This record gives sequence, C-alpha cells and structure tokens, in this order.
Amino acid sequence: MTCRGESTYHGMASAMTTSMVMNQGGPVIQLYFYLDECYEQWRCLERERKRAEVIITKTFLGKRSAAVANINLPKTPPNPTRVDQLIVNQMREQARVASLLDKMECLCNTPLHMSIHTALNRHHMAICIAQARRKEEIASMSKHQRQRAHFTEDKDTLLLVIALKDLAATTRKIRTALWSALQMTLPKPIKRQDHHVNREATHTERSSSPFEGYSFKL
Repeated sequence: MTCRGESTYHGMASAMTTSMVMNQGGPVIQLYFYLDECYEQWRCLERERKRAEVIITKTFLGKRSAAVANINLPKTPPNPTRVDQLIVNQMREQARVASLLDKMECLCNTPLHMSIHTALNRHHMAICIAQARRKEEIASMSKHQRQRAHFTEDKDTLLLVIALKDLAATTRKIRTALWSALQMTLPKPIKRQDHHVNREATHTERSSSPFEGYSFKL
C-alpha cells in the first residue's frame, strides 16, 4: 500500500539516501534518519488503517462482528524523546491494527492468510526490540553519569539504529498485510454474463451434436 505523498522518486531518493547515510553518516545521523523513516511509515499505517475501517463500516453496514476486547493503550512517559513517543505511537497503532484484523476475520468468517499474522507478529516484535534498546540506552546513560566518567554512546546508539531500521521495514510490511486482508474481506463483485456468451450457450443447447459446425477430412 502506498499512501498519498509517496512516489517513485521518493522511493529512489530514500534508497540512495539510505546508502549515503550508512556509508558516510555517524550513529547519530543514522539514528535521526531511521527515526524519521519510522515516523513516516507510522503515519502511513495510521491513515491506511483509518481508511480501511471506513471501507469496512460502509461495506458491512448493519452487520455485527464479534466483540473485540478493550485495548489497553500504553501511556506516554514523562518528558518523552522522539524515540519514546514513536514507540508509544507504534504500540497504539499496532493494537488498533490487530483489532481491525480480528474484525475482518469475523466478517469474512474465515482465517486470514498466515503471512498476514506473521507480518503482525514481526511488527510487534520489532516494537518490543526498539523499546528494549531504548531502555538499555537510558540505563547505560544513567550508569555512566553516576560514575562521572566519559563514555561513548556509539554502541547503544547503533543498537537502537538497527532496531529502528527493522521497525521501519516491518511497519511497511504490515501496511501491505493490512491491504491484503482488506481485499480478502471485501465481497467479490458479481460478474455479469455477457450477451455474447449467453447466445453461444443457447446455440450449444440447440445443437444436436457437439461436433456440429466442424468439417473433418479423413
């Protein structure tokens, strides 16, 4: 699924920028780059999930699905950084997407494809890993500050960069999975028989032999 505002040029530029960042940029530059990428993917996922909810509501108007358990959405920590806010936003959106997928399964009365559940699980795992790396970074900073020693943040930052890179990739995949689930849930359009097809069928019924109309040379 491609959200509005994205384009082929944007994708090519993003790929080129990624290569330049990884080859030339330091850990901090890489961190900002993938953090922006994660935010962009999250915004697209949020828009597409809302759009899918509207389509489902209009298509299945009046049809009730099984009740979904209340979602316990995480709260934003005090004085959050952009990374902290991203993790909370991703966790909230992941829960909403999971709830929507459950609703889709109930409406179409058949399990969604395994790849959709796999994408959902990998996205959740990527969020948890990013959250763990952020906690490790905070603990490491607190430890070195208590010891009043000079330290390098490169290792912790690089681990967080790797986590954010994977989070951006899995968010992109869950967007694709959401689109696939929507296509599976929506009712298939009824194909109208062509008049020409009906005429051929009538002619076939009137034929005394299936070989009528053909000439054979022995």
